[in-house]
Amino acid sequence: MSAASSNTSEDLVRRSREALSALAAQFLLGMGANLLGSPEDNTGAARIVAGIVLGLHALVGIGLIVVAVRAWLVARREGIARRAALWAFIVIILTFLAGVGTMFTGSDWLSFAMSVGFVAAAALYVAVGAIALARRQSARTQSLS
Repeated sequence: MSAASSNTSEDLVRRSREALSALAAQFLLGMGANLLGSPEDNTGAARIVAGIVLGLHALVGIGLIVVAVRAWLVARREGIARRAALWAFIVIILTFLAGVGTMFTGSDWLSFAMSVGFVAAAALYVAVGAIALARRQSARTQSLS
């Protein structure tokens, strides 16, 4: 049982790290998109770069949804940090929708909602990883006794 718990904990820690890495990339791309402005606001090469950065920002957002689903499924299957992983998934979805809304409306409030979603999701994935690490440490301690 302890070896299985350790492997499961490692899977969940890995998924949390994937989510945090994707969130970091998303944050940097979002800041780049804000600095460059929309492709329509630019001309020449800057227009192309702005389009690429914005496109990558959207693709990483889709990737975040995939990672969130994977993390939630591992947490649910193994009974580790289920609520935190579910809330992280919900926050990722709401943040993605705020991003879509920002693109269509240009709303600064929805852009702010994206930043709040980033912070909340990052905190939740840190919690998921910490819970999984604690479970792994507990399993190791039990196997030594």
